[in-house]
Amino acid sequence: MLNRFRSFIIRGMQGRNGPDSISRSLIIPIIVALVIGTVCRGLLKALMLLGVWALLFYMYFRVFSRNLSKRRAENARYEGKVRYLKTRISQSRDYRFYDCPECGTHLRVPRGVGKITVTCRKCGNRFERKA
Repeated sequence: MLNRFRSFIIRGMQGRNGPDSISRSLIIPIIVALVIGTVCRGLLKALMLLGVWALLFYMYFRVFSRNLSKRRAENARYEGKVRYLKTRISQSRDYRFYDCPECGTHLRVPRGVGKITVTCRKCGNRFERKA
């Protein structure tokens, strides 16, 4: 009986996206919104529960989607942003980060050297900042 059910589920998920990083990371805001929704009353409770339903719908939409190329591209962009944030947070103790006022390029400068003239690698613009 269990094997028949398992094969039924496997056949049903063939050609679908399945759970990915975005779907798994949506579980935390769903739980937070559920907890807040159970504690609050009135309009806030209704908004939290509406948010829970919207997030659940989006999560299951991603899991059961058959447009694999689009879901994988979205997931790759999401994982790239997460990797960028993790790297930036881990380096924030040793470096300061600035954006070039001309072109917006992200620049990394070592901390603790005082006032420094930063030269943008992309456009060559020079500006002073405290490092």
